[in-house]
Amino acid sequence: MRKNIRRGLLALFVCATAISANAQPAIPRDYIEYPGFSVGFNAGLADLWGDVGTKSVIDHYGNGKYFDKPCFMGGIFARYQAHPMLAMRLGVNYGTLYATDAWNQKKAEKASSVEDDAYQRYLRNQDIRANIWEGTFIFEFAPLRSNSESHSAFKRMQPYLAAGVGGFHFRPQSTYIDRLTGDRHWVDVHDLHIEGDGLQGDKAHAGIARPTSLWQFAIPVGAGLRWDLTSDLSFGIEYLFRFTSTDRLDNVSDDYVADKLYDQNLSPDKAALAKEMADKSWAIDPTVHHEAYTKRGNKNVLDSYSTFSVMFVYKLRNNKLPWWY
Repeated sequence: MRKNIRRGLLALFVCATAISANAQPAIPRDYIEYPGFSVGFNAGLADLWGDVGTKSVIDHYGNGKYFDKPCFMGGIFARYQAHPMLAMRLGVNYGTLYATDAWNQKKAEKASSVEDDAYQRYLRNQDIRANIWEGTFIFEFAPLRSNSESHSAFKRMQPYLAAGVGGFHFRPQSTYIDRLTGDRHWVDVHDLHIEGDGLQGDKAHAGIARPTSLWQFAIPVGAGLRWDLTSDLSFGIEYLFRFTSTDRLDNVSDDYVADKLYDQNLSPDKAALAKEMADKSWAIDPTVHHEAYTKRGNKNVLDSYSTFSVMFVYKLRNNKLPWWY
């Protein structure tokens, strides 16, 4: 009788243990991606960081005119998950970059001196719009998944760092101001060589600037946060900053040049247009005219651009179990 009781209790204990074990929530290992490919798209706000515009980030976004003309960039990408913490992606993006010295107006009106940076930027009165095609190859590193056995590795929300290489093609434009009506319209400025880039200079200023290529190299770096909506679909936000190899994204880099450079190197129509586009300060203060070879921009700091994007990623499943499963 006692043996039967002991056996019954033991059986009940084993059953209770099994039920308890089965009742524990399973770790959602499906949210660690299998090795393989995924595809996705991204879209978001694009910003140009150059000579044109404001000096500080706070003034850039908080000047009151920024959201009058926000610009965007988006694209598609293919992605390969090589390890729980490491993925790589190849993407193509298209968008528009924009900046204007008019963003400095409020600070310029409060400036204590005409020498203040905000006033000088506002007086320069330049603006830029650049359509841009971009190709990137980027590595993603998810630090919480460096140990595939840790509980944090299986969380649906994962932060990650991003870095890679890229190349881009851009087409800079600036507004032409009609002196009679004040109307503005966009014109291409690359072929006008406004700062003498690629033109034959005089003896005192020979070779004042090298020719500028519209194809340039970039290094994107940034960070993101991704949520697994399902085992196949993810949603994320990402900030990417691109260091570039040029200071002419905004077509402002060096000095004002002598009008004769345009006359000697360009057709009469282009020479006349280049003179108008080079110095537009008259529209702010009719008494101002900048002398040749005075400062127009800062050639010692290269231009850059950034995006703040949302993205969706769809994982293409395969039948091969990963080694960490």
